[in-house]
Order: sequence, then structure tokens, then C-alpha cells
Amino acid sequence: MDQTEDERRASILVVDDNPVTRVLCSRVLAREGYRVLLAEDGIEALRVVKEEPVDLVLLDVMMPGLSGFDVLETLRKLYSAQTLRVMMVTAKDQSESVVRAFELGADDYITKPLDVPVMVARVQAHLRSRSVTPQPAQTVMDLAPGTELEGKYRLESVIGHGSFGTVYRATHLGLQRAVALKIFTSGLKANHGAARFQREAMSTCRIDHPNAVQVLDLSVTEKDVPFLVMELLEGRTLAQELQRVGELSLARCGELLRPICQVLSQAHSLGIVHRDVKPQNIFIHQARQGEVVKVLDFGIAKLIDDSAMEDKITVDGIVGTPMYMAPERFSGGACNDRADVYSVGVMLYEMLTGRRPFESKGDLFKLILLHMNEVPKSLCELRPEIPKAIEAVVVEALAKQSAERPSAAALASRFDRALRHEETILPG
Repeated sequence: MDQTEDERRASILVVDDNPVTRVLCSRVLAREGYRVLLAEDGIEALRVVKEEPVDLVLLDVMMPGLSGFDVLETLRKLYSAQTLRVMMVTAKDQSESVVRAFELGADDYITKPLDVPVMVARVQAHLRSRSVTPQPAQTVMDLAPGTELEGKYRLESVIGHGSFGTVYRATHLGLQRAVALKIFTSGLKANHGAARFQREAMSTCRIDHPNAVQVLDLSVTEKDVPFLVMELLEGRTLAQELQRVGELSLARCGELLRPICQVLSQAHSLGIVHRDVKPQNIFIHQARQGEVVKVLDFGIAKLIDDSAMEDKITVDGIVGTPMYMAPERFSGGACNDRADVYSVGVMLYEMLTGRRPFESKGDLFKLILLHMNEVPKSLCELRPEIPKAIEAVVVEALAKQSAERPSAAALASRFDRALRHEETILPG
């Protein structure tokens, strides 16, 4: 595959505690014309990135000291995905590791033993879409607990990380109220700027629904880093509940599905597509009045009818989580409300069976092909007690063609009807 001159000048950092892997990657990539840097552990990797221009990191997961996940988490606090590509290269092929890597902001996930030509092809693909040499979006010290933003908010502690930033427990100094403050340390800042961020965040604030996280404020720091201030939630994510109990009962699925679809339906009526519906973005909030389901992170949503802001979705620049994304998202197709419905369908399949409809053991390209072309295993085969009517609802949500999927409201309604029908025929 021919490279441009820009690609040949690119610098690649290979981070692996196995000297054989370091030497192999170094020789192959150097032969392709890249400048190759090496690090045998996470601490050395962070030092190299700080001191040298690096365009792409090949990062092992299992290393002594700092793991690859620790290194990735730190890098994503400092550099956007547009300016520094990170490809995980590891023998860990469990789905949990793949999910965690993408959650922390990895651009790709390759399993060992390495298929060298495929690795090189992926490196070339990522570097074609890279930006300039990375510059820190914000230093770790800038984001340390105790930092005050605009004289209004004091950061107290980190409570979560995502592909686009870090969420802090913070204090509204004027009201002495605890809030959640999300700082977008990557992704959004790189190409949007303050004006575009505020325009997109204002669209999020239009979602006034009890099952959407309440956005209290939005602004940009003195260093031009955008942040959102939201209500502070207490409880657990759906991902944590699934990890704890595995599959859910039909009734529990209905309890969670209704509010999720209700808030998505309102967002869709406003022309807003979430684009990253997944268990990690569903929060089971323990409020004073009881359990309240909240849909998180409309922060990367796109306005359906704002073509000037629409980015083409490609394998190299996916916005969202591939395990839950609709087929049309991978081919640059229109991202409308039915893409969210597909994601809900994937999530509902996982709630009912304890597994996602498609798994690929770290091979992103295989995962994409599965979503685009394959039919998932029957729910009834995995869990025989699931009624055919319930399975039919899930199958419809997972239709390959977006036009064949129901709306979010219709999905919840059809699931409820199937559930009520099942309850009426139960003995006693």
C-alpha cells in the first residue's frame, strides 16, 4: 500500500514489555518508512510521549507497573484522538477488555499473535486521518482535585472517565451544592472550538425530561476546554448491574426499557440523536423518591438536520461504541433516530441473555462485518423461556435496514404488549 510523504514522516511508539514484540514491530514499521520509538513499560511510554513528537502508539495491555489501560487513561486526559492515535496490541481477547479499551478512548484493538500485514494496514489507515503533532489539551495538574473553574466550581474527585473526557464530583461554590462536572479533554475540543461546543451543548439542554440527566451549566475554561455541569447521580450503571447479576428478568427489562425509550423519543422529536446508547450510559439513580433511570451523555449527539455539522462515520473516526452501533454508522450512512433504536436493541439483547448479539474478540473489522451482515443467535436458543413475542420485538429493533426498525416509542410499546400477553397466559 502506497504511503504519502506525511505518513512516512510519522512517528510510532511501540510499548511492550516483550522484547521480541518490540523488535518485530520496530523492524516492520521502520521498513515501511516510519520513525519508530520504543518503550518497555508504561512509565517509559509516558515519558517518551512527553518528550518526543508521537503520532501513534502501539500499546500492550499486560505490563508490570502501569498497565496499558492506565497509560491509555492518562494519554486520553492529555491528547485527543484526533491528534494521537492509540492502538491496543495484546493477547487479552476477552470482550470485557475490548469494551474497557474503547471506553477509555482506544482507536483500535489488535490481538496477539500479530498478523503483521493487517497491523501495518491498520496503522496506515489511522495515520491517514491523523491531525498535527499532539499538544496537551490540559495538563494533569490543571485538572487536579482542588482546581477552581471560573471561580464557581471546585473539582473534588474523579468519578468517571470516557472517550471524550473526565467526570468529576465538584462543588458549586455559590450554592454549596454537589454537582457532576464533565471536562471534555479530548475529541470535542480538537475541531469544534468554544462556539461550536456551546451550540451543540445547548441542543442537549433542550432535552427536558425526568429520565435525562439535568444539565445545569455549560462553559469553556480559560484554556479553551469545554465543560458541562450536571446533576450528581448516586447509584450504578446498567453495565454494573449486568456485571453483577447477568441476565435480567422480563419484567426488569421492561422497567428499564420504558424510561430509556421515553427520553430517546423526546430527544428524537427535537432532532437529536444520542449516538452512544449503551449500558455504561444508562444510570440507575437512587433518588429520594426511589429508583430513577437516567440516560447519560447526550454530549456527543448530533442534530439530525444540521448537515454542516455532520461528520462522516468511518472505521478510522467512529463516534460511539462499536459493540452497540447500527450497521449504517460504519458505512457513512445517515445517522437518524433509528440508529439509536438499534443500539437499544443490542442492549436489550444483552439484558435478556447476558451477552451481546455480536462478539469479535478484539477484531474491530470483524465486529463491523458482523453488525452489517450477520443475524444474531436466537434469543430462545440462548434462553429457552423467552417468549417468541419478546424475541420478535428485539429482532425488529436489530433490523439491518434502519427503515425496518420501529421508533423508540413503538419499541417500548411493543415490548410492553408482548410482556402483558405473556403475563396473562402464566398459570395462577
